[in-house]
Amino acid sequence: MQSTATFLDRFVKVKPKEIIALLVSCGYFYLILCAYYIIRPIRSEMVIANGVDNIQWLMLMTVIVLLLITPIFGWVTTRFRTRQFLSYCTLFFAAQLVVFYFLFDVEQRAPNVTRAFFIWVNVFNMFIVSLFWSFMNDVFSREQSKRLFAFIAAGGTAGAISGPIITTTLVQQLGLAPLLLISASVLSLSVVCILWLTRWQNEEFSTDDSVHIVRDEALKGGIWGAFKLIIKSPYLLGICLFILLYAVSITFVEIQQAELVAASFDDPTQRTRLFSTVDFTVNVLALIFQLLLTTHMIRWFGFRATLMIVPVGITLGFGLMSSMPILAVMVGVEIFRRSGDYSIMKPTREMLFSVVSREEKYKAKNFIDTTILRGGNAGSAWAYSVVKSLGFAGAGVAGVSIFLGLAWCSTAFWLGSQFEKRTAEANKQTAATPQ
Repeated sequence: MQSTATFLDRFVKVKPKEIIALLVSCGYFYLILCAYYIIRPIRSEMVIANGVDNIQWLMLMTVIVLLLITPIFGWVTTRFRTRQFLSYCTLFFAAQLVVFYFLFDVEQRAPNVTRAFFIWVNVFNMFIVSLFWSFMNDVFSREQSKRLFAFIAAGGTAGAISGPIITTTLVQQLGLAPLLLISASVLSLSVVCILWLTRWQNEEFSTDDSVHIVRDEALKGGIWGAFKLIIKSPYLLGICLFILLYAVSITFVEIQQAELVAASFDDPTQRTRLFSTVDFTVNVLALIFQLLLTTHMIRWFGFRATLMIVPVGITLGFGLMSSMPILAVMVGVEIFRRSGDYSIMKPTREMLFSVVSREEKYKAKNFIDTTILRGGNAGSAWAYSVVKSLGFAGAGVAGVSIFLGLAWCSTAFWLGSQFEKRTAEANKQTAATPQ
């Protein structure tokens, strides 16, 4: 254990009693992102198979499905303990991958199957990652999140690197369908991590003379609790706006990338390999930043400035795309956006929820990370379609995006200020509490 602590000290400030929990959390995130990134290139291929012009309809259907799921998820969280609903949701998604295996393992896939798979992967990714970070904010304290979240995110990035390697290596030999079974198997293993972490006693998250044990209990509130929590909180509404503007950057870049890839490659296997290569490059860069820079950046520049790095960079990227709307530039911006998202913005964005209530961490956060984000994607896809119908070329679309990027930067600045204010108030309350 001492040698492990010495090695980890090079990358993260971890205390001896946190080491096992840190490594289990990394393993948990590794497994769920590895499972997702095995199938992510297949999802990207489904966009082209259905026609890039139809993506706005697929996005809209994704939002509808998420809206239908929201009350069901609210009901589950109020009826089952933390360990149960996290495990049940994970195994439910794994079982659905098995169903898709049989639907894919045919000579000619039906169009409705490819559309359903695209929608399902979007829902799966949003839910499983959102639940993971909600759980992490439940397991670790606010102080621990600043020290440990970037390293935990690196565990997920390692999984995101492994997934594309598996897909790139096996897709030509096995085809698409068997990859779904591999993904389901990897995802199912993460339940072991959930069970261990719900029993961990966190001595750094203590109250009075007792240690914090993850509250393995059902949440309070009704099935529509997420809406009520968000409407009552300007802070949560600010996060919603931040996510909506973030969705614009995802959708505009991805659609333009898909259009250029479709024009450059006719073979689905070649397109899948290209998407896998981009995924691999993104995640290698993200892993390097997470291990060597992110935690230090928060300490050097402060939380607010770190949260703003990616919005500012993407806004500048839109300016570059408006002057040179070619595949190489588009792929470069996409690599920056995603690697910066995973390594810098994702850990800082998740820290925003370390200063809210437990019910907000699960219900409100899950709604924001799923329905709000995908709603933003769908709205952006329709907006992109309208802009294109008005005769704007890629440069014009990127130019419109610059103005939205500036709004995104302003929102990040406000949220960072609110987080620092809440953190300072919480620290004062802790200092004033008799020990």
